Amino acid sequence: MVLSELPDKSNDPEESHEDNFQALKAKSLAGIGSLIKRQVATKVIYLVATVILARLLTPQSFGIYAIIAFMVQFFSTFGDVGLGAALIQKKGSLSREELATTFWLQQALVWTVALLVFALAPLAKLIYPQLPANAIWMLRVMVIAFVIASLKTIPAILLERDIRFDRIAQVDVVESLSFYGFAVVFAWLGQDAWSFVYAALARSILSVITVYLISPWRPSFTFRFSGVAELVRFGLPYQGNNVLAFVKDAVTPLFVGTYAGPAAVGYVNWARNFAFAPLMISEAFGRVAFPAFSRIQDNKELLGRTIERSIRMMTLVMFPVTALVVALAPELTHLVYTDKWLPGIPTFYYYCTSPAGIGVFLPLYIGILSLGNARIILLLVSGLVIFEWGIGVPCVMYFGFVGVAMTQPITVSIFTFLYKVILAKNGVRVNLTKNILPQFFAAVLAGIAIKLLAIKLVVNFVILGALLLAGGFAYLLMLLAVKKDRVDEFVEYAKSIAGIGAKK
Repeated sequence: MVLSELPDKSNDPEESHEDNFQALKAKSLAGIGSLIKRQVATKVIYLVATVILARLLTPQSFGIYAIIAFMVQFFSTFGDVGLGAALIQKKGSLSREELATTFWLQQALVWTVALLVFALAPLAKLIYPQLPANAIWMLRVMVIAFVIASLKTIPAILLERDIRFDRIAQVDVVESLSFYGFAVVFAWLGQDAWSFVYAALARSILSVITVYLISPWRPSFTFRFSGVAELVRFGLPYQGNNVLAFVKDAVTPLFVGTYAGPAAVGYVNWARNFAFAPLMISEAFGRVAFPAFSRIQDNKELLGRTIERSIRMMTLVMFPVTALVVALAPELTHLVYTDKWLPGIPTFYYYCTSPAGIGVFLPLYIGILSLGNARIILLLVSGLVIFEWGIGVPCVMYFGFVGVAMTQPITVSIFTFLYKVILAKNGVRVNLTKNILPQFFAAVLAGIAIKLLAIKLVVNFVILGALLLAGGFAYLLMLLAVKKDRVDEFVEYAKSIAGIGAKK
């Protein structure tokens, strides 16, 4: 049940609004709890499978798949006009006509893009001469997987609008199990880069079946574009953000792939995935926050307080996790992934600034989107694309593939500042300093202490585990010493997510 559907419990608008907010809060916390449980499950699957795949396959194989996936993703951005986000953001209920029209419009776009890619697939070898000859058919099979996956959009959106992330979590687990399970099996059978392609196809088929079993929506044969014109007006700039963000990130597969080859892409993608592993927390938050923030967009003071609390809770976990992983990165890589991945460590360090900063700028970003300001984000991301390519390309040419990640610390700082300014101009006040400094300094000190200790030890799996536990304990002690109320707040927040204790 979405917020707009909650019954009025009082004739007092303020009391009614508070009742609605509390109901939304409870549902959002339950949603975050479901997603975190799902994230734990999928991350365990991901980490185990990634380690196995990293040992079975070469950086070259990872790079080939990354390039193929990039090409499919590039064209797939034109198979969506942001209607999914528009449906989630829309106030009030959705009509059957809106849903059906959205479904058929998206299918028309998806099939147009798919046929185009299928026909133009041979051009891939012209752009990437180092790709193997069978890469053309890898691309075509990936396009088929993309078409199949598009069928689940509407039922998945209905679950998100209703903040039914417990059910979405089930779909995500199925997707993760199917992709990594099939990838490991085919890699074991010696299929190299094809392992990922077969796995992507299996994931699409199984996820569509699962979504329709959980959310049995059926499209009607209705199409009236005027019924979704308003959605398109919001969706286009929103999708424009996605296209530009995609172009920004395309420095790796597009330029690094052509300039340094698939192996370099493999190292960069490994470093990025390794660095972004802690993002399970932010992903869970982000998927719940957009529909939840959108429901309270008219109450600027409440939205500001909600954003601040989100920042406190996310950074309390993201900062220490990132700090400890950075401190022990060489030891983790040597023991877990093997030494063939060590050349990617410098790139990993630069990428780590994003997961460290995302606990701050993600709530700000979602706050802006919830206000319906997709066009402002579009302008900012346009500038970011110019920056990433203008600085990233010369850095790659001068420093090698590590240069692609050197822009990360700068972009995190700039965009955090700009998002805060935009919210302030829209009447949403957010104080960053008091909400992040205690966690930041405690995490940095814990990371330094553990690094100094690791240098003096011969690290094996037992020592590595002990160091991680010691680092987490040191962080907690420092935070308790300087800001105990923040730890108490997080404990209550965690209980709310887990459904423990009294409901407030």
